[in-house]
Amino acid sequence: MFVPGMNLNVRLFRSLYQHSLTRAYGTKLPSELVVFMDDIMVVCWHPEQPFPYKYSKPLPEKQPEPESVLKVGDTEVRKMFRPRRDDLIPEELAKITYTCKHQWYPRARDKKAKKTVPDRPYL
Repeated sequence: MFVPGMNLNVRLFRSLYQHSLTRAYGTKLPSELVVFMDDIMVVCWHPEQPFPYKYSKPLPEKQPEPESVLKVGDTEVRKMFRPRRDDLIPEELAKITYTCKHQWYPRARDKKAKKTVPDRPYL
């Protein structure tokens, strides 16, 4: 059935059409379809099998969680008390206070300022 130069989709639909014709006239072919397109490609079609209703179960109903302000889950507690990396702290502070992250870095001029002891202790 391979015709050189024929579009792959045309070949696929033509083979599916021929398969459906043979199914309609009562042949004993399986419901699965396997078509060998080339030496490289094989197309398989497996129709969905109906699931018997007698083997099905209803979905379990979820219990509604109480809407409480004091309710805190374990994941939130772990997230709050985990050790933080020092380089991520300014970004977290910036998100909390809606500012830019540069306000939370230490200023270099404060580190370089002289630490002089006043000559008069009462000042």
